[in-house]
Amino acid sequence: MLADIDINSLAANEVNEDRAGIAGAMAWVIDGATDLIDTPLTTAATDASWVAETLDTLLRTLAAAPPADLADLPAILTEGLQLEFRRAARRRPIGRHEHPSASGIIVRADGAHLEYVAVGDCSLLVTTAAGVRRIGVSERDAGDRWVAETLTTFRARNPDAAAGAAHKQLWPKLGAARGAMNQPDGYGVFSLTPIPSRFIQRGRLQIASGGHALIASDGLMRLVDIFGCYTAEELMFAVVDRGISSLAMELRKIEEADRECVRFPRAKRHDDASGVLLSFGNEC
Repeated sequence: MLADIDINSLAANEVNEDRAGIAGAMAWVIDGATDLIDTPLTTAATDASWVAETLDTLLRTLAAAPPADLADLPAILTEGLQLEFRRAARRRPIGRHEHPSASGIIVRADGAHLEYVAVGDCSLLVTTAAGVRRIGVSERDAGDRWVAETLTTFRARNPDAAAGAAHKQLWPKLGAARGAMNQPDGYGVFSLTPIPSRFIQRGRLQIASGGHALIASDGLMRLVDIFGCYTAEELMFAVVDRGISSLAMELRKIEEADRECVRFPRAKRHDDASGVLLSFGNEC
């Protein structure tokens, strides 16, 4: 049975574009994709915060009467986003690249089992009888390695460039990539268009007796994927021992010590860092 939880979402700046939630037997982390347009399409401070908040609200409502199979959630949430966007939009998007979008993992606890559905680059760490298993973004794609390669290459070729010049190289590539969201040959996210089934991960796992499950945004997973302070297994144990808030503050200190993103190349100096830790009783 589900014994207790730890939940925390630390904003990178004045607008938190993550959401972490728990309601009934369900829990989730949602990570809104950073806006690439100057003026949001919605009435929120950013479209990223709008999509994260809207998904969080939809999930809290659905938790009272969830679908029998969590695999039905992506389609339900897409329909909800479409409806709410029509209500909140200041104007129509020029193209798919402007659509608000978010990654997310949603789980439902059922005794000693955890059902999950995952889209995008959040991560789920689960203690199973075989050890800690990671679900969500693949090890190959974690940490946006193409970002690090682009920044490193630019700095090597332009050693005297002003701080921040390297990051300007990222935005055209990010904009082009956004046009491929929820396209068969692109990538999957929660957004205004249906998610191709190949981008939806779903399953059911048995939790080890006395085990844990951690849902984390890619911002919190920077401790593993970018900074290399922990393995996924070590991060799970550190969160259990010290709590999500402590790990998030450790993350901020590392980010602040590398303000120009030189030692650890990344798209943003700080990122919203969110997690939900689920703990399961020994009788599982």
